[in-house]
Amino acid sequence: MNVFIIQTLIMIVLAFIIFYLIIYNKSLKIERRISKYSIESINNNRVSFFDLLYNKYFKLVSKLSGVLKKSKVMVKYSYKYNKYISYDNVKDVSAMDYISNKFLICIFFIFIISFARIIEGFIPSLFDILFSGLLGFFLIDIYFKFSDYIKKRQVEQELLNAIIIMNNAFRSGRSTMQAIEIVAQELKGPIKQEFKKMHLEISYGLSLDVVFDRFSKRVDSEEVNYITSSLSILNKTGGNIIKVFSSIEKMLFNKRKLKQEMKSLTSSASLISKILLFMPFIFVIFITFLQPDYFEPLFNTTLGNLLLCIIIFTYAIYAYVVNRIMKVRF
Repeated sequence: MNVFIIQTLIMIVLAFIIFYLIIYNKSLKIERRISKYSIESINNNRVSFFDLLYNKYFKLVSKLSGVLKKSKVMVKYSYKYNKYISYDNVKDVSAMDYISNKFLICIFFIFIISFARIIEGFIPSLFDILFSGLLGFFLIDIYFKFSDYIKKRQVEQELLNAIIIMNNAFRSGRSTMQAIEIVAQELKGPIKQEFKKMHLEISYGLSLDVVFDRFSKRVDSEEVNYITSSLSILNKTGGNIIKVFSSIEKMLFNKRKLKQEMKSLTSSASLISKILLFMPFIFVIFITFLQPDYFEPLFNTTLGNLLLCIIIFTYAIYAYVVNRIMKVRF
């Protein structure tokens, strides 16, 4: 009975929302029709519906961030998100805003799963709430892990060009700060933002090896770690910075050349490993197409759930082993 009342209330709210959107859509059509025969004001301060929603959400995030900043635990937890703030948004976005977004997405996911269960005629279980809440809370972390991987690949691709530009700048008599500034102006993508941060850190008084050490921690790349180690030794023992960057440039060039050769030599084996990884999914789709209820015991019985967990665990180990075998380190 309680579920039926909640379903009725949800249907009424949805009906009002749909009615409002229909009226709003009709008003927009009338406005576009009349606008052909009218002159718009020069000062147009109207805000679109989606911009209005964005502004409301941004204000909500700001208020929640202000509340969370009172907690030392939340402030300490937000430190690890500082590296995701770009140079252009450093004044508009704080690390605590990411924590606020995590909580709001968590609440939204719980609302969605609860809404779906109520529509189906069931009361959401504790597992549904916990699973959706954890998924929503860590969704930003999953996105950042993926973006870190993409960023790392892009930085590694452009790192050789950055070293070449810096080396040429040193040869022409430019200072370290000027060389980093030239790289930030010439290149594009994630490496542009990183060199802007490095330029800002040097202007604050940090040394070159410390700046590259912070850069390597943000990117987590072996090539950047090698550059950081070379600059650290240079700072302690002294030497010619032009020769150091020339050796780094030569090392990066040879490593990229070797990587391309290894990629061409192992391309067939890599293709076979990818086919082997996708074959179980192809068989599952093919069997499901022939017999739709073939895998139902895996989801409807306790023994089936246990076997499904074992299958997933075994496949994860298999994928990890294949990946480790095919990965070439040099």
